[in-house]
Amino acid sequence: MLIVFALSIVCVLLIMPAVGRRQTGNVPLFKGTGGHWRKNYGRRAFLKLGIALVGAGVLAYTGADEALESFHSGTLRNRLTDRFSGLVKPAGERFWFGNWAMVGSLDAWVRSNAFSRWGRANFEAMVVGLPVLWTLQRGLGANRPSSDDGSPRWRPMKAANSASGHAFIAAVPWLMLARRNNLLPVKVGAQVASVLTGWSRLNDRKHYVSQIILGWTIAWNAVAAVADDEQEKMVPLKISEPEAED
Repeated sequence: MLIVFALSIVCVLLIMPAVGRRQTGNVPLFKGTGGHWRKNYGRRAFLKLGIALVGAGVLAYTGADEALESFHSGTLRNRLTDRFSGLVKPAGERFWFGNWAMVGSLDAWVRSNAFSRWGRANFEAMVVGLPVLWTLQRGLGANRPSSDDGSPRWRPMKAANSASGHAFIAAVPWLMLARRNNLLPVKVGAQVASVLTGWSRLNDRKHYVSQIILGWTIAWNAVAAVADDEQEKMVPLKISEPEAED
C-alpha cells in the first residue's frame, strides 16, 4: 500500500510534465461533484442500473449463479487461476480510494498533469458511486458463495455482499482510462482489465456473477457521469482564419 502511495506521488511531482497550481489557479477538489451526482442519479443511469438489477435477479433466483460458481470452481479453477487472481485482486482493495484522494488533492493544490487529472477523476467517480454500492450491498443482503448457506438470493439487511466492492474499485480507473483515451488498443485493453478483479472474486469464491455485475455496473455509471461531464466542459479550440490582404 505504501509503495502505491509513494509511486503515485512520484508520478504527480516528477515523472509527468506538469504545471504548478500557483500558475493555473487552484481548482477545488470537489468542484463539479454536484453535477456528477445529478448525472449518476439521473434517469439514464438508473435505467442502466435497473437493467443490471434485473439481470442479477435472474441469475440469483434461477440457480444460474450457483451453477456458474460451481462450474468455475470445479472445472476452471486451478493453480494458475489462483496465482493470477492473487495478482489482480489487490486492485480492488479499499486503500485505492485513499490513494486516488491523495492524487486528486495534489492535482487540486500542488501540480497538475495527465496522471493527476486521471487520478482525480477516479476519486470523483468513487465518491459518486460508493453510496449506490453501499446501498445495494446491504439493501439486497445476499451472501457469499463461501458463507455458511452460500445463497445468492436477496434477503434485505441480512448481509452486505450483494454487489462486489472489489469489482467496483478496480473497474473505476480502467474504465476512466478507456474513456479518456482515443487509441483503440488502449480502450479495449482497459475495458478488458476492468473485469479482471471482479473475476478474481468469482475464482476465490467471494462473490457470485450477479454480484460482480452489479459492482462493475455501478463503476460504469459513476465513470460515465464524471467523464461525460468533463467532455461537456471542454471548449473546442477556435482557429482564426487569416485575414485577407487588401
